[in-house]
Amino acid sequence: MKKAVNWVLLIAFVVFCLDWAVLGVKLLDGSYEIQVEAFIGAVCWAVVIVCILLRLFSSRCPHCGKPTDPTGNYCPHCGKKLN
Repeated sequence: MKKAVNWVLLIAFVVFCLDWAVLGVKLLDGSYEIQVEAFIGAVCWAVVIVCILLRLFSSRCPHCGKPTDPTGNYCPHCGKKLN
């Protein structure tokens, strides 16, 4: 699940950057009809926030099943190396 969350996070960030590029081109051309781009940007931010929360709260030790620090290399409960 961790790899899927990372991929979704990356895709949402890339789509957000492309969306802002399109929005900038529209604004430079003088077109102020940007509701669709604003909606896409808001959805991308929501996906990014959900992915970050999932990464923070779904990190569990594969050996004992207890919550771990997502940046740590070893489980603080059982002491075994995390993948």
